[in-house]
Order: sequence, then C-alpha cells, then structure tokens
Amino acid sequence: MEYYIQTLLLNVLFLCFFLLFVPLLLESCSIKKITKYKKSIFALSACFAIISCIAVPISIDDGFIFDLRLVATIVGSLYGGVPVAVFLWAINILFRMITGGHGAYSTIIVSTILMIISIGLHKRFLSGSKLKKMTMTGLLAIGTSILVFLVLTQLNNLVIQPNVFITYSLLQFISAIIIVYILEFIHEATLLKKQLYKAEKMEVVSHLASSISHEVRNPLTVVKGFLQVLLQTDLPKEKQHQFLTLSISEIDRANDIIRDYLTFAKPAPENIEIFDVKEELFRITELIRPLANMNSVSIRQQLHSGLIKGETQLFQQCLVNILKNCVEAMPDNGVLTIETYSTSSTITIKIADTGAGMTEEQLTRLGEPYFTTKGRNGTGLGMMTAISIIHTMDGSIQVDSKINKGTTFYLQFPISK
Repeated sequence: MEYYIQTLLLNVLFLCFFLLFVPLLLESCSIKKITKYKKSIFALSACFAIISCIAVPISIDDGFIFDLRLVATIVGSLYGGVPVAVFLWAINILFRMITGGHGAYSTIIVSTILMIISIGLHKRFLSGSKLKKMTMTGLLAIGTSILVFLVLTQLNNLVIQPNVFITYSLLQFISAIIIVYILEFIHEATLLKKQLYKAEKMEVVSHLASSISHEVRNPLTVVKGFLQVLLQTDLPKEKQHQFLTLSISEIDRANDIIRDYLTFAKPAPENIEIFDVKEELFRITELIRPLANMNSVSIRQQLHSGLIKGETQLFQQCLVNILKNCVEAMPDNGVLTIETYSTSSTITIKIADTGAGMTEEQLTRLGEPYFTTKGRNGTGLGMMTAISIIHTMDGSIQVDSKINKGTTFYLQFPISK
C-alpha cells in the first residue's frame, strides 16, 4: 500500500510541475512570441504530464496499470477546448499502446468518453466561476474514476483491491480540484496585476495633466493680465516695456514646463554623439553661475575629462535642472560642489549642495511629476525629466540627503571610447 501511495504522489508531482509551474512561468513571461502561443504551450505541458504519469504507474495486474494521467487530460481538455481535447486523447491512446498490455484497450474507451464529455462542458466551464470550475472538475474526476473501475472490473473481469481504488480516486479528485484552484488563482492574480498597472499609469497621467495644466495656466494668466492692461490703458513706454518683458519671461516659463514634459514623455536622444563631460560641465556651470551669484552661492569644481555617449542638449538640460535645484535649495548662501571621478568603465559626476536637505520620505518621492520641495514655485517636472534623461543614456542616479546638511547627487555613466 505504501508503494501505491508513493507512486501516485509522484504522479501528483508531475501534474503540479507541468500544469502549474509551466503556466506560472507563462503568466510572468513578457516575451510576445511566447505569450502568443500560450494555449499551445499549455497543451504541450498537459501532454508531458500524461506521458510522465504513464511512465510511472501502479501495476495492478498483467497489462493493467493505474496512474493520474486522466487529471492532466481533464484539466487540459476543459481549459483548451476541442483541439486540445482531441490532441490529449490521441496522446493518451498512443503512449498507452506503446507501453502495451490488455489495459490499453480500456484506455481507448475511457479516453473517448472523457474527450466527448470535456468538449461538451468546455464553454460552460470557461464561463463559470472559480467554485463552479472546481465543482465540475471534481465531479468529472470522480466520474472518471468510477468509469475506470467499471471498465476494468466489468469488461476485463479484473479484481481491484478497495483500498487501492479509494486511494486512486481520492488523489485524482483532490489533485484535480487543487490544480484548478491554483490555476484560477494565478489567472486572477495576473488580471489584478494588469488592472493595477493600468490604474497606476492612469494615475500618473492624471497627476501629470493636472500639474501641467495648473503650471501652464499660471504664466498664461499673468500674460493675459498684462496684455489687458496694455490694451485698456495708456501707459508710459517704460511701463509697457516692463510688462512686455515680464510677459515674455512668463511665456518662456510655460515653454520650459512643456519642454520638460515632452522630454519626459519621449526622452529618446535624436543626435547621439560622444562628448567630453569636463567641457560640458564647464559650459553648464557658466549657465548656472548668474543664478548662483544672485543667491550668494559659491561654486567649487574639480573636474576630469571623460567621454560619454548621448545628446549634448539633453545632457545639458538634465544637469541644469539638477544644478538649478541645488542653487535654489540655498536661497541665502552656500557652496555648490561639482566633481568628477572615473574608473576603467564608468565616470561619476558628484553634485553637492549645503542647503536644507530632504527627509527620507521626500527622497523616496524624488522624481515624481507632482512632487516638489519648492511649494508653489515648483512642479517636480525638472527632476523627473533629469532622471528620465539619465536612464536613456544608460546611466544611474543616487541621491543622499540630510536635513540642514545638504543633498548630494551621484550620476554615473558608462565611458565611451
């Protein structure tokens, strides 16, 4: 009896591997060519489960065996429909004929009846709930066990020990129900994951849309107000010039916001070239120096040459956004440090400020499109865009920060030769 249980449990192991582990891999696989043939791969898995069970059976008499291959046939046929049911019917008969014995003819009867019933129940099975699917599978497993018993005892005059038949029937019933339950659980988890992913994308789009509409509307409202004043009143030329200058600066601000959003949405570089980090950093530092002087921020540099690949315009935009944030974090005074150091394969740009710093929670949210530490003066788009550009250049970013001690950015890029 112990031998019978061990053999049937080995059959259960085959069923779990081919009918559960393989589908789980398919659900987690993102390769389109594989997911396209998911149904065919599942049919092949059921086929291998049948072959494995036939290879390790319980021999009850000369040419008569017991195994759990019918569980794979039931599950595969109910999920796969007509083509899979016919395919598994053929596999059952073919490999049972190869093993030989009088029981092979009984397999033809049982497999044919099971195929007809499975095809008839296929559509009702797929449209049913999890509980209904488990019930149908369990009843079919019990019915098949009784059919096997009747065929062997009535048509072949075989004597089967009651404990062997009960063990076989129970394991077939339990394994069939458990396999369907886990398959449904995997399917539900996959659907939930897709819905969650879609909801997250919609949430990001919603936050982006509200953030950008709010930030673009502000400068446009200012421009509209100035133009209305210019249109309705006679102002001195100095005032007119001042209002027009402010209007242009507000339009430039709106343009910068839209540019940051477009860069984040599609940051792929168009004009890729190899450039020297040292030269670009000198150029970018000169762009940011007027803002640093206004905030009484001194700039310290220790730069070394290193070639990286990317689009210089996007690289400049990325560094300007980060340096601008660092300078604005020191509104009264402070020190902005820019250093570079390299290894044989990478170059690292270190940018550090002595500003207000960030909390752990703020660090985790850094780069979100609707998160900023500047209050009403920021949108979070600049940092979001910078991170996106770094990733498109095959780089990485690490940020360390402490409250009242400052923030340090480490940008690492692969060296190009």
